[in-house]
Amino acid sequence: MKKSIGSIVGLAVLMAMGIGTGYAEVYFQDDFNTGGTAGALSRGWQFIENEHVTEVGSNFVIAPEWPEGQDGPGTNTGFIAPPKEDGTASEGGFLIADSDAGSGSDDIGSEAEIWAISPPFSTTGANQVWLHANIEIETNNNGESIQLIQCSYDGGNTWVNVWAGPEPERVIDSFNTGIDGAALIGGWPVLGSGSLTKSFGGLHGRVHFQLPAEAANKPDVRVRFGWYESADAWWIAVDDLVIDNVPAPAGTHEIFKEDFSNGIPSTWSNKNLHTNRPDGIGQVWDVRPLWYADADEPFKLVGGLAVNIDILKHAEAFGVTIDLNNPDPEINPKGLLDGRWVMMLAGQGYAMWQEGDNPPVDGKSESAALDTPSLDLSQATAVFLEFDSEVIVGNSTCKYEVFVSTDGGQNFSRLFTYTEALMNYAEAPYFMRHYLPVPDAAGKNNVIFRFLATGEDPGQMEGFWVIDNVRVTANVGASVPDWAQL
Repeated sequence: MKKSIGSIVGLAVLMAMGIGTGYAEVYFQDDFNTGGTAGALSRGWQFIENEHVTEVGSNFVIAPEWPEGQDGPGTNTGFIAPPKEDGTASEGGFLIADSDAGSGSDDIGSEAEIWAISPPFSTTGANQVWLHANIEIETNNNGESIQLIQCSYDGGNTWVNVWAGPEPERVIDSFNTGIDGAALIGGWPVLGSGSLTKSFGGLHGRVHFQLPAEAANKPDVRVRFGWYESADAWWIAVDDLVIDNVPAPAGTHEIFKEDFSNGIPSTWSNKNLHTNRPDGIGQVWDVRPLWYADADEPFKLVGGLAVNIDILKHAEAFGVTIDLNNPDPEINPKGLLDGRWVMMLAGQGYAMWQEGDNPPVDGKSESAALDTPSLDLSQATAVFLEFDSEVIVGNSTCKYEVFVSTDGGQNFSRLFTYTEALMNYAEAPYFMRHYLPVPDAAGKNNVIFRFLATGEDPGQMEGFWVIDNVRVTANVGASVPDWAQL
């Protein structure tokens, strides 16, 4: 059954809070395309290592300038720039710090800090402030650093977290050393919480974070990106940074929403494109991890051991209570804390595709398409898709992509991809919410969104893609600002 704008009751107005069409105020922006590292410094950026840093070559630069002896990040995809809104690589210069390429390791307890600090800017008159940026933060599955995006509203004297990402093994290392490894971020991320601001996962895409309320209407605001105790981490890369008063891209009317709390609805199409069969001949999407047949439980194999890819369900199956301040030795550190499976969406209803032990059909990779119902957007002047996404790309056979069809599924055009920008395979998951403008869908009456997972088993069911809280919004009437330019 089609969802229609005209049939929806109680539509949510999202772009409230005093911001009308055409009233965007930009407080700071930098595309890092002018003057390289020296140019950024001349504009007021600061690239700082504190006195505890011993790693050499891990400080921030403007690519493609690299510290001496380096030639760029060791990305698996061949792309070295962070992803844009559609997942493809940013163009031109970008901000990057590559701890993995540096020598040494400033481990837990070192108190080492590495920062890229923006020039000061004023938000005078603002009642809210938002940060938008193309970002790739690669989280080491067995790392112990804390990756941070922070904001100061008093000239750099006080810093508050906008986003915090402790690497998963910091939990067990903190326990073993007796160090309060989460003090800087006010406690560990809550597994299964779906928190978008405190997470064990990395970031990959264009982020939209509201700065703390204290940053509004202030004469000297700054943002910074960096590490606390980088511990030979991977990298932090940032491009096309904008600070303004505009929330994440969304329309004024909610057209469609799905949280998979009751499974994948029958109104969704779920099939393997190579077999065209939704009956297990060829892999399809599911609401649980693949089952380990010998144990009849939803397990994956890690080092020959059966481990549930959803850590909360894994703990439940073994009668273990997850307490990150007192980790259980039966599943730590290479169960929960290896960091290679669902954590921020663990235990929830979701839709999952996992690289499994089914052999590719007819020599082809698995290719599973999960399609929304048809949506009538004929009265829409602007359309937006948003969804939570937790993902590990297992190897080079894997492609996780989002498409739209405006003719009822006859033809599809791509909106997003995970494998055409800086990234690494088989590390900790990326976890974030994606916001995608879909201008081609405006005014169309038979629109379908597709989540397409393609890949082969790389050996241990390593890769997966989980989506949740899928939402389509639209504007009706006057057009809205071009979000792609922000």
